Amino acid sequence: MKTGFSRICITPHLGVTITGYYEKRSVKGVLDDIFVSAVSFDDGEKRAVLICADILMLSTEQCNYARRLVGERIGIDTEAVFINCSHTHTAPLVGDKPHANQMGDREYDARFYESIVKVAEESLSDMKESELFFAECEVERVAFVRRYRMKNQSVMTNPGVDNEDIDHPLGRANDTVKLFSIERCDGERYAIVNFGMHADTIGGELVSGDWPAALRDTVERALDDTKCIFLLGSEGDINHINTSPTEGERRGLDFNTFDGVPRGYAYTRHIGRKLAGAVIGMIDTAEPLPSGKIRYSSLPITIPSNQDNARLAEAKRIVDLYRAGRAHELPYENMELTTVVAEANRIVVLENGPTEYSFTLGALAIGDFLIAGLPGECFAEIGRRIEARYGDRRIMVSCLTNGGDSYFPTSEAYEEGGYEARTSRLRRGGDDIIVNGMSKIFDMIG
Repeated sequence: MKTGFSRICITPHLGVTITGYYEKRSVKGVLDDIFVSAVSFDDGEKRAVLICADILMLSTEQCNYARRLVGERIGIDTEAVFINCSHTHTAPLVGDKPHANQMGDREYDARFYESIVKVAEESLSDMKESELFFAECEVERVAFVRRYRMKNQSVMTNPGVDNEDIDHPLGRANDTVKLFSIERCDGERYAIVNFGMHADTIGGELVSGDWPAALRDTVERALDDTKCIFLLGSEGDINHINTSPTEGERRGLDFNTFDGVPRGYAYTRHIGRKLAGAVIGMIDTAEPLPSGKIRYSSLPITIPSNQDNARLAEAKRIVDLYRAGRAHELPYENMELTTVVAEANRIVVLENGPTEYSFTLGALAIGDFLIAGLPGECFAEIGRRIEARYGDRRIMVSCLTNGGDSYFPTSEAYEEGGYEARTSRLRRGGDDIIVNGMSKIFDMIG
């Protein structure tokens, strides 16, 4: 097995739209630079490239366009190109989001796509013989479920800290940090790290890669000749908010935010350091993996859309108030306001269809190690179900890979409620379609 690496800065210029909320934001400065990174693989017969970008997400159409560009430029099978987004909420918008009244910057878009192609090209020209390793460990009190059953039996996403009306969490976070380590014959080492949690710990209008960047930077400062690459795990219902923090865990958090969600750059660094500590602690004792052969495959799936025209008139009223800057006239605040506006947007957007959405599931296998690529934000439980289908072999579930079009809630979540299920453009049952689809891919690649 041979591997290669490249990284290119994609920090935007001032004024470019920042995406991640239903609030208008534009770049006012930079906390830390953002990048696209690529690791490529060559087994002598097949090649594949894994590209990781410090942005919120790309749609399926955008990923397909970027993958075609890479394939045409460097002569690689488009199906062998995997693009993952870290989901940082302090990065520029690529393209437009008309439903959120957000427009991108064409100059930045062109630069972004050229960087995707160039980073893949450079990584594939940097091949050296390599050995592969795998490790995993648990890191507690970093990731938390963000959906809660309240004492009045309602369900809320992000109900706040020290909320006495919380009864119990719905679901459980995945505390596992996974490491796929590559050691090259020239002494360079690549650490591909997988963990599932929203990258939304900062807010504001200063560019940052959020905690995945803090994780990456900490690992690279601590370990000589090491590059760290992050793959987003199953995080649709998971974020950083501990509803019952200790006094120490409150440090570095600002509780006076626009949506009531505590955030802070100091806390971002804390998360990055804690996860980096796990990576640093296990990288030298990771288990060797046989290099095997490169295999990759994909499978198109369709999921019915979540239309709700019975509530269309009220949804249009809510959207009109929001876009007119009159959201304060709605009887909601903080996360409940965000949920109501996003749900109304979903209803309005789907007024005339489509009746279903198409997605592409994908998988990249290197010997017994496998990356399962999901084109959206799946709940942690869906990730666990996919891992169970793959058995006891080494697997990373990678969300927002080759697309990022929607939340993928569990079927139970639609009955329970909460932001994710109320705003998802997909109808209940998509979780089974996704899990069964990935099982078919596992059978195809062996």
